[in-house]
Amino acid sequence: MILDTLDRLKAYASISPLMEKVIAFIEGNDLGSLEPGKIVLDGEDLFVNVNVQEAQTRAEVPIEAHVKYIDIQIPVSADEEMGYVAESMLPAPSQQYSPEKDVVFYPGLCDTYLNVRKGMFVVFFPGEGHAPAITENGIRKLVIKIRL
Repeated sequence: MILDTLDRLKAYASISPLMEKVIAFIEGNDLGSLEPGKIVLDGEDLFVNVNVQEAQTRAEVPIEAHVKYIDIQIPVSADEEMGYVAESMLPAPSQQYSPEKDVVFYPGLCDTYLNVRKGMFVVFFPGEGHAPAITENGIRKLVIKIRL
């Protein structure tokens, strides 16, 4: 997991060969004006989900993890709380892995919660448990998906 500010995103260009496209997309767009939905940047290897989510509490957000994709999560409209659990600390899954959606869910609460402010981003690598979009009033955010 990585937590940092968007102005330092270039420091993480080595995460993937597709990071140059991610950086160009972020620098070339007004992130707050993007319409909800999926924006394809490089087929199924790189795309952006612009999400609008209702208010949720820690208890309402299940822990999730991915196998094929890196998540870069960017709050756009408000600060957001995100939970984190290291892969080695995850309990047994509460649902089977869905290859179509590249997600597996786990029961319980996260070990750690982070306050992710507007202007920041979080990178969750495959296998890392996370519980995103915990907010009091809902949120508009970007989830950039990079296939390994």
